Amino acid sequence: MQDKFKNKTQVPVSVQLELDFRLRTPSFDGTRWRMAERQTKPKMKKIQRISKSQYLKGVQCQKALWLYRRRPDLIPPVSETQQALFDMGHEIGNLAQDYFEGGVEITAPYNQTERAIEDTRKAIHDGNSIVFEATAASPDGAFSRIDIFRKKGASDTWDMIEVKGSTGVKNYHIDDIALQRFAFQGAGYTIEKSILMHVNNQYVRYGEIDVGQLFSLEDCTEVVRSRIEEVRPNLVQFLELLNKNQEPDIPIGGHCFSPFTCDFIGYCWQHVPEISVYDIFSGARLEGLLGQGILNIEDVPSEFGMTERQAIAVRSIRENRVHADIPAIGDFLDSLKYPLYFLDYETINLGVPLFDGTRPYQLVPFQFSLHVQEQKGGDLVHREFLHTDRTDPRPELAGVLVETCGNKGSVVVYNQSFESRVNRDLADAFPAYTGALLKINDRMVDLLVPFRSRSLYHPAMGGSASLKSVLPAFVPDMTYDDLAIQDGDMASVKYLKCIKGLVPETEKQEIFENLRVYCAQDTLAEVRLLEVMYQFG
Repeated sequence: MQDKFKNKTQVPVSVQLELDFRLRTPSFDGTRWRMAERQTKPKMKKIQRISKSQYLKGVQCQKALWLYRRRPDLIPPVSETQQALFDMGHEIGNLAQDYFEGGVEITAPYNQTERAIEDTRKAIHDGNSIVFEATAASPDGAFSRIDIFRKKGASDTWDMIEVKGSTGVKNYHIDDIALQRFAFQGAGYTIEKSILMHVNNQYVRYGEIDVGQLFSLEDCTEVVRSRIEEVRPNLVQFLELLNKNQEPDIPIGGHCFSPFTCDFIGYCWQHVPEISVYDIFSGARLEGLLGQGILNIEDVPSEFGMTERQAIAVRSIRENRVHADIPAIGDFLDSLKYPLYFLDYETINLGVPLFDGTRPYQLVPFQFSLHVQEQKGGDLVHREFLHTDRTDPRPELAGVLVETCGNKGSVVVYNQSFESRVNRDLADAFPAYTGALLKINDRMVDLLVPFRSRSLYHPAMGGSASLKSVLPAFVPDMTYDDLAIQDGDMASVKYLKCIKGLVPETEKQEIFENLRVYCAQDTLAEVRLLEVMYQFG
């Protein structure tokens, strides 16, 4: 099940669904570079250049930039889920190169800056009009590679094309491209257009990948020019910062999570309680509490202005007791119609669609678990489906789902928007099942709602209504900690390894069994939480 409400105090994944290609070169930003940095720990030399990835860190938080360069030992190891995102970035980057014919690639590693710069100049001198990973550095200290460097006809002017795995232009992309343009112009190149090349989420795959349809190109020249004047003063400030031995004193806040979740949360947030005002409040209310030096929920003044949901959480945490809105819980339970079908999907969603008839980042279900209960308190019957071939899992999954969900009774899910979206996509793709799938959607009841609305709230939930937060609060004897697969992201990563033939047969069968156990746990968790609700309703 996709966890949509992660606790901010946990050390998070620093890469979002939209892929940032600043991390695409493992030799520079990945595990190997980090391990070498930790082992050698060279004497600190004066820092004279900043890459675009470091520039973006500085724009988000100067302390994060300083820690990245001066305390690499604090960078958490790359997780298997993160590595899968990096790999997807490589795949998108390689396809972007296929979009342009006749290009030459600069292959010097990131830590061989001068070689990459000279190789770029040589490639251009040799008459190449398209250079991949072209590299330049300005006298001001900006260092950058550009994914696609394209010459404009017979002139000496160039277009810069930056590739992103996102499906549109983000604000931080403009800072990214502005630094690149600044570096190349400072190195003496004449730049005309600054273009962002991103994934077209309207493209539908049929047959081999059509790179002409997979990507969209957007001219960002004017907005980049408006941002470029900020680059030089930022560089001066960042370089001055990095060449100081003292760690900058920058308070934590919303910038720790935007536009990326910072790698150093585990370090900078050590003083924050496990459940804090950050979990309950946001915006002006949060700033008001922080201004008073308040982090603990117990210290929030009784007269402090709060929404009803916030007040419930604060009161429950302060008094260490469960809040239960009995009438609201009763209304929810009354909406259930037996037999109950507790449903959960596992999906993959790839930037480069894997199967015919699918789009980039479309949710493609490969597994479901279904616990069926004929009457209140009755026995449970478990049904499941896991597609183990390398073919499109959707046709068979849709047929089995329709057959096992019957035609009456409530379909209980946790986060209805997710499961209903999967069903709508299946209904669009397979007309033979359209009516039945849409009827399943009509029967859905979202178990998330009473917990998200605070109709039923446990102080251990903090600010999260995710299944992974609610379940241990109300059902402490049921845990995911001892499972080989513990979340939906890991389920997707493991499944892809199997169907892409990246693991031996014995490991593949073990992964399939672990997937079955994990998905069954999600629907059994729904059953147990409903039992908890009946205790109050």
